[in-house]
Amino acid sequence: MNEKDIPKLEHMAIWAEDIDKAAAFLDTALGWKRHPLVFGVAEDNEVFGGMDLAFVDPNGPWLELVQPTTDGPGMEFMRQKGKGALVELDFSVNDFQKNIEIMKGKGIELIGMDGKPLKDGGLLQEWVLNGKGERVLADELLSYLPFDIARGTSIELFWEYPNGAVILRDEMVKGKELTPKSAPRLDHVVVLAADLEETAKVYTDILELKRHPMDAGVSRQWMGMGGEQHAWIQGNHNNFWIEIVAPAGDAKGALETLGEGAMVELDVEVGDIEAFFDEMLAKGVLMTAGDATPLLTGAKAVTDDASGDRYAYFPLDKSEGMRIMVFERGPANSSIYARRDQTWRQ
Repeated sequence: MNEKDIPKLEHMAIWAEDIDKAAAFLDTALGWKRHPLVFGVAEDNEVFGGMDLAFVDPNGPWLELVQPTTDGPGMEFMRQKGKGALVELDFSVNDFQKNIEIMKGKGIELIGMDGKPLKDGGLLQEWVLNGKGERVLADELLSYLPFDIARGTSIELFWEYPNGAVILRDEMVKGKELTPKSAPRLDHVVVLAADLEETAKVYTDILELKRHPMDAGVSRQWMGMGGEQHAWIQGNHNNFWIEIVAPAGDAKGALETLGEGAMVELDVEVGDIEAFFDEMLAKGVLMTAGDATPLLTGAKAVTDDASGDRYAYFPLDKSEGMRIMVFERGPANSSIYARRDQTWRQ
């Protein structure tokens, strides 16, 4: 595949029970700003179902908050996964029809969001509010890797027409800073795998993304795997990563409860995790060691013994169901994240 044809991770979708509340939490807790674009999918859409949508800038790939408004695939996902669930990796492609042919050459027939063959060539007509407060059409082409081939992860491959919502989004903030660069930075997303190497091949062999040679990662106690395997995939050219995590032994833990291919968390870098803990506590948020597991008495973070990296999680009842880990890098000679970036640059 030519370099220009390699998909780029452009945004990730999160099911929201209430996009206003979800966006407000991300702003209050992390300083991530909501984009002013107002858009959605019409309620009579047979393939997708009705949706209200919003973009949030996390100092990384955009987050797309999705609030289903009618029955359809979106509402079904919401019922299955629950509010705050990460549900899609959304990759932009340079040429939609060419990408379909590339995938056919790999023996893959791309499908629609509903799991059926592409309808109308994959066309999705969203609506956006124009300057007069009127709904106008915004067009894009969408396709998905079959769920089994993607090993349980919803992977979208899309292309925007000039009037598409992503194009309009970028034009509206061109030359402007939405979220301050000083705000916490979205560093990577975590995907669960039953077989580390087979899942890694989805990204390296099918999407032709680059894999980091490092196989280390921070141990997350809440996952209950008793040991983990790790693979790092470069999601785009802006130093954003997809971390694949699989059990290293017989204990399945989160893999058994959440399922293969589940996008389980967003991982966010902060400069001082103890100061961040105090800031959140002042806002009425007590950070945890993951899900409902409390931090040790007196501790403001979990310290990974091997790397010195430190992390904590937002409680799910405060984060609108979004599982978000914040971390601070450990010493440069031992930190997983420092070693990842240093060796990649070399």
